Amino acid sequence: MAAEKRSQRAHMAIFPSEGMGHLIPFLEFSKRLALFHNFSITFITTATESHVSPAQAAYVQLLTSSSSHHIRFIQLPKAEEEEEQGISHIERVLKMMDRTKSLMEDVLKSLLGSSPPISAFITDMFRTHLLHISAKLHIPSYILFASNAALVSLMLHLPKLVSEIQVPFKELEFPVKVPGFPPIPPTDLPTPLQDRLDPHFDWFLSHSAGLREANGILINTFEELESQSIKALVEGKVLTATHMPSIYPIGPLISSPMLESDRVRFVEDDRAECLKWMDEQSVCSVVFVAFGSRARLSAAQIMELALGLEASGQRFLWALCGPLTPSSGSIPISQLLPEGFESRTKDRGLVVTSWAPQIPILAHPSTGGFLSHCGWNSTLESISHGIPMIAWPIAAEQRMNSFILVNDIKVAIEAKRGSEGIVRREEVERVVKSLMDGHEGVKKKTRIRELKDSAEKALAEGGSSYKAMANVAAVWKESATATV
Repeated sequence: MAAEKRSQRAHMAIFPSEGMGHLIPFLEFSKRLALFHNFSITFITTATESHVSPAQAAYVQLLTSSSSHHIRFIQLPKAEEEEEQGISHIERVLKMMDRTKSLMEDVLKSLLGSSPPISAFITDMFRTHLLHISAKLHIPSYILFASNAALVSLMLHLPKLVSEIQVPFKELEFPVKVPGFPPIPPTDLPTPLQDRLDPHFDWFLSHSAGLREANGILINTFEELESQSIKALVEGKVLTATHMPSIYPIGPLISSPMLESDRVRFVEDDRAECLKWMDEQSVCSVVFVAFGSRARLSAAQIMELALGLEASGQRFLWALCGPLTPSSGSIPISQLLPEGFESRTKDRGLVVTSWAPQIPILAHPSTGGFLSHCGWNSTLESISHGIPMIAWPIAAEQRMNSFILVNDIKVAIEAKRGSEGIVRREEVERVVKSLMDGHEGVKKKTRIRELKDSAEKALAEGGSSYKAMANVAAVWKESATATV
């Protein structure tokens, strides 16, 4: 019987938030936990969101359609939506969260009765409302934090900040101090924090407080990238309360060649347009322009970006998603680009209108720079492939990421907005030339290649992230042994 207990895989339940920025790191984490640490995973998903592109929806379906690496996928039953007129998006989100609670409690109860029973529950930074359910069922709960250690520091420190600062953050005339990273301009704090009257403010604050209820927080970062933020968290400089969750920096959680087969098959159809075009370009000559799976630029901003890319004289690959109109949906790309733009730049630029295979593009020898919205997944993918960045944040915590990448980590050049919130064509030309041909770009390339090496060492046996993953895996295996 003792031998049987030792040979049986520990069983984990994992439930991410919706969105590619959350789903991808959770999948990579699950694969590594199952493949390298001998765990069995039940990966819980929700119905695919209606606003994702067909390419993204197909990708999600591919990744979650069959079990592999001892990972079993189950879909949470769809919560019944009531037809309610005149309620805001955040009110609708909060109502859906309430409905999810009872559904998740039923799933966790079922998994407790499985063989073997789950030994821990891992969920997302924006699902902290579920932690009391796992506590009620006596299941240890952990947060897999898809963003960086700096944001963990901010969220854990936020209740104290809110009690000390009575005015809206956007009205402050001085930088905000958070342990672990440089004082940050208040306008670079996450979007939900700018206005206290915004319903998202209370939503963000509630999840910030909820993080404290977890047994531990696994962060998609590595010590060599965010040493000061991680040190501040571990040494109790961020949160002095009696219950500080254990901190495990286990990143970067991006695809590795050993776990890449599904994604490679998925991008084969794109190779003719994107990657074959890249094959024809010289080494480090192309700037890749992409703003993630959700962000959409205004028509005016697309025009300025196009004219700036053209004026820069640099080669570019642009994954372009146009703005949406309430009545007719997407605006045709031909109506958004300057007249004659594609014909004038056809020898050095390519515009694609589908979801581009980002990792293969960043890994391509021709890629020399990345104009990015500074989403954390994209940031880690860029660092892991040694590609310096132009920081062009759009929303959420991206301005904060941009601030850290430019001022602390020093791997990006900031694209500065004008008085109307638009990055003008002259600024686009400046930052593209600076990154691809200028002295500043040389410094960013040197720095990010150092971090690329550090990321590889962190994940290798004996590295900082490898050790952190092994440590938390040992905790879960001990818990599994106790429950058998």
